Amino acid sequence: TDAFIASIRKETEVAKAIGCTTLIINSGAKSERYLKARYPELPPQAFVHYGNFIGETLKIASLLDFPQVVMGIMIGKAVKLAEGFLDTHSKKVVMNKDFLKDLAHQACCAEDTIQKIDTITLARELWQLLPAEKQETFFNLLLKRCHEHCTPLLPKGELSILLITEEGIIWK
Repeated sequence: TDAFIASIRKETEVAKAIGCTTLIINSGAKSERYLKARYPELPPQAFVHYGNFIGETLKIASLLDFPQVVMGIMIGKAVKLAEGFLDTHSKKVVMNKDFLKDLAHQACCAEDTIQKIDTITLARELWQLLPAEKQETFFNLLLKRCHEHCTPLLPKGELSILLITEEGIIWK
């Protein structure tokens, strides 16, 4: 853990040292690939993997005074982050279906859809489970919750959170 966080700090310091004003943080190679395609003008050093350490990465970005941070996140980490877990490692936190059912209720999903959440084993199944007409409301609520937990960690900067599908579609 300490070594991984130290590497995040070093990578972020390098991005700052070469003059990056936008830091793109992502969980790993897959999300980074999609984000690099979205931000081709940025140098490779602007892209930093946070792994599971979202909170620590945002704190480092804040300490280094990055004016803009863009977080790419996939659904599995997003559902944990939305619930307030800034370290999303599976040994520390698992997907909370009751939390997801509450979000689905807030998104005015049908009762049968809400109950189907009990049957999923992976968060990415939500993409197929939720009807198309409810996805925007549900995923916007999810992102709003993510913002509520992350924005205080970057008080002087602007934070954008982009939800990324398995196919690389960026939900904003």
